Amino acid sequence: MTHHFYETCAYFTAARYMRTAESLATQVFRPTGMKPAYAYIMLALEDRHPQTVTDLATTLGYDRSSIYRMIQRLAQRDFLQMTTIGKAATIDLLPASADFLQTANQCLTTWGNLTDTKLGPDKAAMTHLLTVNNAKLRS
Repeated sequence: MTHHFYETCAYFTAARYMRTAESLATQVFRPTGMKPAYAYIMLALEDRHPQTVTDLATTLGYDRSSIYRMIQRLAQRDFLQMTTIGKAATIDLLPASADFLQTANQCLTTWGNLTDTKLGPDKAAMTHLLTVNNAKLRS
C-alpha cells in the first residue's frame, strides 16, 4: 500500500511545516534567550495587559496549564507578575520586561521579513487559511 499523507494529510503536512518553522524561528528569536513561544506570550501581553491566564491561553491556542508553566518561567526573570483573585489568575508586565520586549519585537520583524522572502505571496494566503481552518477545527 502506498500512502499519500506526505502531501495530502492536514495533520502530517501541518506538523512537518511546524517542525521546520520552529527550527528557523528558534534561530531568529535566539537573541531573546528564550524559545519563540515565550516571546509571543510577552508580545501578546504587550498588546493587551493585564489579562487572565485563560484569555492568554485562548488567544495563543495553548492549554491553560502550558501557559501557566511558561508564565512561571517568565515571572522568574521578573518580566511579569501573576496575581490570583479567586480562581482567576491575572498576568501583567513588569518594568524589567522592556528590554526583552524590545528584542522580541526586533526578532518578530526579522521573522516577518524572513518568511516574506521565503514564502512570497503564498504567505498571506497560507496564514489566512491556517487561521480560518484552526477556527473550524476548534468549533
